Amino acid sequence: MPKSKAFKITDDFQLQKEIAKRFKQFRESIDKTQSRLADELNVQQNIFADIEKGLILPGIDLLHYFNKNYHLNCNWLLSGEGAMTAAASIITSYISIDDPRRTRYEELIDLIQIPAIERIILGRLEELKLIAVDEIKEFKKKKGEVSG
Repeated sequence: MPKSKAFKITDDFQLQKEIAKRFKQFRESIDKTQSRLADELNVQQNIFADIEKGLILPGIDLLHYFNKNYHLNCNWLLSGEGAMTAAASIITSYISIDDPRRTRYEELIDLIQIPAIERIILGRLEELKLIAVDEIKEFKKKKGEVSG
């Protein structure tokens, strides 16, 4: 076997171990055990154990499921680049690291990963949006009266 081929295998194994580590980090961030995920997806628990040991890689179907349902940033999982969740990636691209609001946004994004909390937060945001629209209309109306 050529030497470069051996390095390639070693590199692939190391990459698989890194993906395994990040997958476990992701699973823990969504507060799921391997058993709960297996039940949720109707698969055997050992699939997640094998992924987290670096024995196998998550398939496209799992990546799609976690991206769709938990906003997993697949680029982060595979390469370690960017934020763990797609939503968090948006925040990091629009809000500088020095901005004091950044931590608050990131905390909200973490909380919104939990479906029950997501419903509450989005419900409140809708209420606030209606209030803001009314306030803007009232402001424009008063501004029109003053300048007219």
